Amino acid sequence: MRGEEEKLNCLKKVIFNAQEHMRVGDPTRIYSQYLRYALDEFRDMNFYISENARGLFRNEVIHEHVVPHKIIMGKLLSLDCPTNCDILSIIKKYYVICRITKAEDKLLSSLGLRSKMPSGWDEESGCVFARYRYAGISVSRVNLGK
Repeated sequence: MRGEEEKLNCLKKVIFNAQEHMRVGDPTRIYSQYLRYALDEFRDMNFYISENARGLFRNEVIHEHVVPHKIIMGKLLSLDCPTNCDILSIIKKYYVICRITKAEDKLLSSLGLRSKMPSGWDEESGCVFARYRYAGISVSRVNLGK
């Protein structure tokens, strides 16, 4: 199992690679998924569950980015010369995964919040759970013991 430093170094390489793809004008799909996989190494750091998803089986729930992936990706790729500290700061603040019900996922979509934060949300001072609060989804942190 890789340690945090190794995971951060790997993610830093992915960020540099994605930035190069951006510079040459490649479509986002070329590097977005690779970044998603690298970030997935940190999924247990900030893991939450909705009250309605408690006790449900894995096939009955969705593991969802509390802050949409494109926002996290934008923050990471906007770093000029990313350090592990810079990357970890973004991950700790914005990379939050939550287990929600399929109905809650549909609710977020129906409210137009599938891949964006609510209107007026401030990236620096706003609550990362703003979409959930807007939709009335109650969540709590899960300690995964890592």
